[in-house]
Amino acid sequence: MPGTTVWLVCHAANAALRAGTFPRTPGGDNREEEAFDARAIEAIEAWRARWQARFAGADGQAPRALTSPAAIARASAQAAGFAAERVDALADAAYGVWQGLRLANVAREQPDALAAWTRDPAFRPPGGGESFDGVRSRVGAWLDALPEAEKTVVAFTHAPVIRAAILHALSAPSASFRHLEIAPLAVTALRRSAQGWAWIAALP
Repeated sequence: MPGTTVWLVCHAANAALRAGTFPRTPGGDNREEEAFDARAIEAIEAWRARWQARFAGADGQAPRALTSPAAIARASAQAAGFAAERVDALADAAYGVWQGLRLANVAREQPDALAAWTRDPAFRPPGGGESFDGVRSRVGAWLDALPEAEKTVVAFTHAPVIRAAILHALSAPSASFRHLEIAPLAVTALRRSAQGWAWIAALP
């Protein structure tokens, strides 16, 4: 019998992402912009036409859909046609005092810290940020805890989460994260078998 297949979808790009701004942590006064501009809407509509039907099982039933707590991920799932359940384990990394700042400004004001963040999976952004190792730990635990009866899952989440899931499936070193590029609306498939998780090529 085939095992669980998890389709990980990177959320769409909004203006803040294209401007190189660190995401804000959901909740409290940090309200992330949910609205997409025409460019993003066009991209999501094209994605929906290409992918949505492929996630249905042999019986035509819609898969279980999940989403990160972030507004941009929830809005992406909704625009793509999924009523998704919020899962905290799919949250983006926490960026500490960098949240809401432009990458270019951090590079100018804290170049050594930013360089460490791009290379060292154990580095935590200042002010309560989360390391890539931390993201990998929670994402790996979430994957391994998915019920065996769960056959198809579609999860709208973030590039760091998808990198963590791939490296967990491959049992690869966390330092490899810097070699993985995940574009907006990219789809990554993982499949579980008796031998563990495997990264499988998505359909063209």
